[in-house]
Amino acid sequence: MTDKDAIDRRMRCYGHILNLVGRAFLYGEDSETFEQESQVLDLTDRLDDDLRHWRKKGPIGKLRNIIKFIRSSPQRSERLKQSACELDTSEGFTIYEPSTRELEVIINNNTRWNSTYMMIDRALTKQTHLQTFLIENKLEDDPQSQIPEDDILSSEDWRLLVEIKEILEPLYLQTMRCQGWGKGDSHGRLWEIITGLEYLLDHFEDSKTFFTTPANRDIQLSQSQSPIPHPRKLRYSQKETQLKQSSNSLPRHTRSEYSPSNYQQQDRRSNLRQDSHAYLQISITNAWQKLNDYYIKLGDSPLFAAAVILHPNYSLRWQQERWNGKEQLIWLYDAKKGLEDFWERWYHHDIHSRLTEEYTSQKTNIIATQSSHEDSRYQQWLNRRTIRLSDDSSELDRYFRLDLPQRVDDPVQWWISHQASFPTLSKLALDIFEIPAMAADCERAFSLAKLTLTSQRLSMSSSTLEKVQCLKNWMRRGAVSIGDFNFVESIPDTM
Repeated sequence: MTDKDAIDRRMRCYGHILNLVGRAFLYGEDSETFEQESQVLDLTDRLDDDLRHWRKKGPIGKLRNIIKFIRSSPQRSERLKQSACELDTSEGFTIYEPSTRELEVIINNNTRWNSTYMMIDRALTKQTHLQTFLIENKLEDDPQSQIPEDDILSSEDWRLLVEIKEILEPLYLQTMRCQGWGKGDSHGRLWEIITGLEYLLDHFEDSKTFFTTPANRDIQLSQSQSPIPHPRKLRYSQKETQLKQSSNSLPRHTRSEYSPSNYQQQDRRSNLRQDSHAYLQISITNAWQKLNDYYIKLGDSPLFAAAVILHPNYSLRWQQERWNGKEQLIWLYDAKKGLEDFWERWYHHDIHSRLTEEYTSQKTNIIATQSSHEDSRYQQWLNRRTIRLSDDSSELDRYFRLDLPQRVDDPVQWWISHQASFPTLSKLALDIFEIPAMAADCERAFSLAKLTLTSQRLSMSSSTLEKVQCLKNWMRRGAVSIGDFNFVESIPDTM
């Protein structure tokens, strides 16, 4: 195996990419240094320095300091629950909805960016409860029992947290969607990496356009950094046009109420200060650049693009629609050529000669049975021509000539049912679709092994631990059963 073969087979974990993108959005380009400094301050019990360190990150840092203040004391955690209970009780009769008063606040950690997203999401869910707690906390007699004034979240901070949560939500949903082993058409298949990154690139570019104002328009992505110039949707100019057209049918004395200017004033962008707009612009740019860096790195291996090409629901035409610029045409050629080279090197070469010989023998026998009075030179030319056409028409060529894309619920089943037509290409496709998008399942196996090897089982040998883990995994997948107990039916679908 050559160095190029090793690069071709290197699979990047989608979850790792999303984690780096999320951290770039939240903590900037040098996110590792920020988190390492926070760990040092925490280990050395320099509480005030740690609070100031996180306060530099704006509303996210303030919220983290508030949550840490609450969770550092059982009495404060209980007081938050009491405030939530009293607030819900004082509202009297309301239409039934799930209660949030028993929900605990969540603090982030330095391992996964989505812990910060979950912290923000839970804080917004309990915003009223937290604000009530903060008001009551100001009444404490002991200054040491009060939250520092610099950590109090203003109305602007809460609005900014809402926008941060909305921007990061697709990133979080992609993480949760692709952390599985792969069910049916999605939820952890390799083809979801390129399509997911394309979706997130569009999302961040739309978000950047959404928060662009004349005052901060100078914060733009450099064209030299953007090899994927996605067309802008100009969603708000279109909405203004639609409103202007529809307002003409309204009475004159009511048109001003529904004018585009009033609509703009009601838009949530106008509720944010210019520094908040600039903050979001910089955060989105950091995330976009990190996402784009890894998007380009996916081109080192042909298998990421091949996973999309070999999906009958998308095929090569999906990439032709996305990669339609001058620079992307090179990407399109490389994706197609990379798939062809990989297939010929590892799958096509071994049985190509055998299949050609069988096909040639069949064709020669068929033509030899024809009438002997025909021109022999013409017959020889026809034989040579027929054999050459069969050789030139590879499985990839036949696949590209299919009427694709097709609506397919499960590409794995599609390739299994087409193995006779594509004996080698189907093997490549099935091997590719066996590759998970994330290493989450491996990490879960490590965590389960840690729970198995407790302090009471330190004498367990590595071979025994391996057997136990294999049995757990096989039972969870339904591959083996013990007696009449069905482990698969006894666990929720989310596992």
